[in-house]
Amino acid sequence: MNVTFIVSPDLFAQKFHMAAPLLETVVKEAARGEFTVDDIARLTLEGRVITAVVERDGVAILAGAFEFVHYPQTLAVNILALGGGFVDEVAEQFWGTFKGWCKDAGATVIEASCSNAMARLLRRYEFETVYQVVRTKI
Repeated sequence: MNVTFIVSPDLFAQKFHMAAPLLETVVKEAARGEFTVDDIARLTLEGRVITAVVERDGVAILAGAFEFVHYPQTLAVNILALGGGFVDEVAEQFWGTFKGWCKDAGATVIEASCSNAMARLLRRYEFETVYQVVRTKI
């Protein structure tokens, strides 16, 4: 397996097309209109979001998009989207490295606003429910 963090226009041109279909599934099935894949693409090119794509034998199996969130007393890495499969296999190989990278960047937490199903999956990796997000349309 190989993971690429898309952090430059060159990497974007080489790899984003592999991540896009996996992220599109998240946008259609889990997001509630907060963003589109085109938004993730634009924010990645602007350097505001980092998109990662995990490949096995040249085929994208997992993609994620995350951003740094600056709270007054905490720097968080927010997972915007995680799409594809083989999460446990990818986590086994890369989760510790990713957490280390986040810590080296100054973050003290990794967070995600997600469905109950995704929250259950993320509990395997020491995530816990801290807040509930509630909304009303205006």
